[in-house]
Amino acid sequence: MIELPALLLALAFIAVGVAAWFMGRLTGAARTVRLPRDYYVGLDHLINDRFDHAVEIFARMAEADGDAAEIQFALGSLFRRRGEVDRAIAIHSRMREQGGASLREKAAFALALDYLSAGLMDRAEGLLEELSASREYRKVALDHLVRIYESQGDWANALKTFHALPQATQVERRRIAAHYLCELAEQALVQGDVDRARTLLRQARTHQADLPRADVLTARIMELAGDSAASLSLYFKALEESPELALEIIPRVLGLCGSGRPEDALPEIALRLRRNGTISSRQLVWLLATALPPQQLRELPGIAGSEAESAADARSLGALLTRIGDSGGRYQCEDCGLLSVGWYWRCPKCRSWDSMRPAVFKWAEKAEERAFP
Repeated sequence: MIELPALLLALAFIAVGVAAWFMGRLTGAARTVRLPRDYYVGLDHLINDRFDHAVEIFARMAEADGDAAEIQFALGSLFRRRGEVDRAIAIHSRMREQGGASLREKAAFALALDYLSAGLMDRAEGLLEELSASREYRKVALDHLVRIYESQGDWANALKTFHALPQATQVERRRIAAHYLCELAEQALVQGDVDRARTLLRQARTHQADLPRADVLTARIMELAGDSAASLSLYFKALEESPELALEIIPRVLGLCGSGRPEDALPEIALRLRRNGTISSRQLVWLLATALPPQQLRELPGIAGSEAESAADARSLGALLTRIGDSGGRYQCEDCGLLSVGWYWRCPKCRSWDSMRPAVFKWAEKAEERAFP
């Protein structure tokens, strides 16, 4: 038989547990926020990309509750996504002018996005410059400013804005800053200001010491100065670091050899391309087959066995060059797949840096996959 004190203790535990359960239910109910049904309907339309219906519902809610700032922002974003940028601009302009202090910066940033969507870069730039002084929006405003300056080719302002970014971001993007300086160096070379180009390239190397682009530009300067040996050394260095530059560098190297014996440079070209260790034998041969005249490729030592067969296939260059013409370019962007006839340090489509590769790299990879499934 259970003693009375033990029974009372058990009942007390049960009572406390039941009371806690009921209190939890009541507290949870009190914390529940009841949203209007239109919110859920509007969200359903958004999730299913029915923007017309979502706009209609949120517009009706905004009319019923004109002070609901979040509804206004949601409505403005919807208009922007639908391409009705003028309506988004009207909403965000009104909120910036009439809203409280806490909403003005948010409205200004939304308005800057509207201007960017509309292609009104000057207006967007003005707002983003104001927001770059804001604690909350500084980082994102600077990021958008950099994109604007990059799209306009305003490398000086892009570099200036880069230096205003947080230190951690600068370290992460130091290679991009080096490209800005190289772009400015190229402009200086076009203007005939060699001394300024040299200074800019030295600055570029402080951001990224192993930047092949800086080597290529310095090699061009050495070439203009008549120092062929120094120019060749820099071209070979860039070729070793970045085999994807081969189609640009090899003709320059052969040109520097002049009327002497261009074939004497071929073993060094092959050595530098192999030394990097990032391209396969087939990629090497196909790359050389694309860059070199067939008779010079035949004279290249060190290609034997299966490589010779690959070279023979690639060297019947009718098919290979036809594929290059049909594909629309000698280069392909690794990030977005864009095919291009000419070389770009920055992809014209996806705007990524150092993403262009010779198209034959991909073709060689596919041939290897077929040979070794």
